[in-house]
Amino acid sequence: MDELADSASLAGDPGELRRRLAADGYLFFRGLLPASEVQAAGHTVLARLRSGGWVDDRGIPSVRPRAVNSMDALADPAFRAAMASADFNRLPYLAPLREMVRSVLGPAAFSYPVKVLRAVYPERPEARPRGRYIHYDYGVSGVQDMLTSWVPLMGIPVRIGGLAVRPGGHLGPPRPPRPLGQAERGWATTSYEPGDVIVFHCLTPHAALPNTGSALRISGDFRWQRPDQPVPAELVLGPQGRSPELFSRLFSRERWWEPVPAGLALVPRADLVGVPPGPSRLVTVHPGWKQWRPPPPAAVH
Repeated sequence: MDELADSASLAGDPGELRRRLAADGYLFFRGLLPASEVQAAGHTVLARLRSGGWVDDRGIPSVRPRAVNSMDALADPAFRAAMASADFNRLPYLAPLREMVRSVLGPAAFSYPVKVLRAVYPERPEARPRGRYIHYDYGVSGVQDMLTSWVPLMGIPVRIGGLAVRPGGHLGPPRPPRPLGQAERGWATTSYEPGDVIVFHCLTPHAALPNTGSALRISGDFRWQRPDQPVPAELVLGPQGRSPELFSRLFSRERWWEPVPAGLALVPRADLVGVPPGPSRLVTVHPGWKQWRPPPPAAVH
């Protein structure tokens, strides 16, 4: 696989960031966030998972995986506690990430209250995580020009997997899901360190590489959109659809907390993802997207 192109030198140039995103479908920033802040979040997540038996005191994963996919993991109290921790939820509100995303999407762009924690065991043939399948995050929200920021919560060398993207793949039509092979050409990844961030467009094909190491791989997905578009209700209110916005009761008194903008048009996610993406402010949309059909719920994310 190729090495991700580092966009850190462009962080203060919105025009160049948009041009690179339009061409490559992603932006990678080496050391965008303070490593200490990300490591603190990783330590908190791992401590909560340790309390539930995901790893032992040495950090070695349990012989029997507690869960293979994030949606399944929500049934585990330790995973829910890790996902609801302040250290984890605070990451997208750190100024370097928020300001960079807003320089691309616009000053009112916001992060969904639903943050996605990923805890991935060393891979077994009979238990392949859904994230190993090549997919598009348009299927997560149904919002054109949504951006996903993926943040490693630990050092993630290639043998432990991590995220891979297909540069320029967003310029083609959507393809059916399939597992990504570690030696496939035309894809890019890197050995990630705490503080690194990759941001990619919702039409960019991406997938996780297999975890062939011996450690539990932990990372977070934080997704963003503009407020002048319909918003998937479940990503603001949570799966139960209850007001107010998810986690606001927990974090509204924290200095770093930022509520979603007022007056959002909340729409059921299923109503959004079933419609092909419309015109984009950021990328060229291939005509093949007119035939978009969403994958079955929770099939690949």
